[in-house]
Amino acid sequence: MLQPSMWTSYLIEWFPEEMVKCFAEHGWHTLELSDEHGHDLLKLGDPATVGAKFRRFAADRGVSFPQGHFYLCNKGFRPEDLAGRRVADVAPADDADFATAMDDMKRWVDLFSALGVKAGVLHIGGGKLGAAGWSQERIFARRVDAVTRIAEFAKGGPVKICIENMCDEASGVRTAADIIRYIDAVGADKAGICLDTGHANITPVDSAEFVRGAGAHLKALHIADNLGKSDDHMLPYSRGTVKWTPVMRALRAVKYDGLFNFEVPGDNRCPKPVRLAKLDYALKLANWMIENDGVE
Repeated sequence: MLQPSMWTSYLIEWFPEEMVKCFAEHGWHTLELSDEHGHDLLKLGDPATVGAKFRRFAADRGVSFPQGHFYLCNKGFRPEDLAGRRVADVAPADDADFATAMDDMKRWVDLFSALGVKAGVLHIGGGKLGAAGWSQERIFARRVDAVTRIAEFAKGGPVKICIENMCDEASGVRTAADIIRYIDAVGADKAGICLDTGHANITPVDSAEFVRGAGAHLKALHIADNLGKSDDHMLPYSRGTVKWTPVMRALRAVKYDGLFNFEVPGDNRCPKPVRLAKLDYALKLANWMIENDGVE
């Protein structure tokens, strides 16, 4: 049975230990570690040591991290991180930048392995290569090289690299078939798919068809709704336009057994009491969707 999960960026201001305590107090037991909280942990020292310690801390409170999001930016969210903060790219054009990105990813893989993360969600990068004059074949090769190296870092551990679908045409990974091309090149034992329903809704790509196309390759979810124009990161059944019943039925049809993970930071822009009340509601909503396939 699917397990409700929340991307920890919902509590972005909370430091990692406070975040775990809060989720536990509100009945959440499985979570996706956000890149912001990952950066917090990586500041504390050796990734494997820090990850193992934090895993024990969370386990003592009944919380685990079967899913984690690899870094989105080169630094975290805290005030001291903002200077020089930029979007991360695991497949840049410059070879020195590429080597730096691989060094960064090694630390993230070590952290996730120690935490027991099974699905490590990855933005495949290389989005600027086309504008820099790279051919589609060369872009594909650069990305395959990056994902293969990252998967090699994870070899022997629990982490599977899960490529996330994106919503812009330049990404080249909008559909399940797009991502499966990379998985075939890297190896199905090394990589899988993360479906972001919000990204799919913008593209637009039908999320239920995406699930069926991904099949056994589907290892992670970002469940979010939007109005079809921008990545609003809303909870299902608010003002969004994703058709949830077909999605839930497709997940059951392909026997998806990963987390049913909400990625909804668009719903955290409110006073703390309201945010925590929404957190309680989100758990009830996730359980209802899982139990009823989202059927009204």
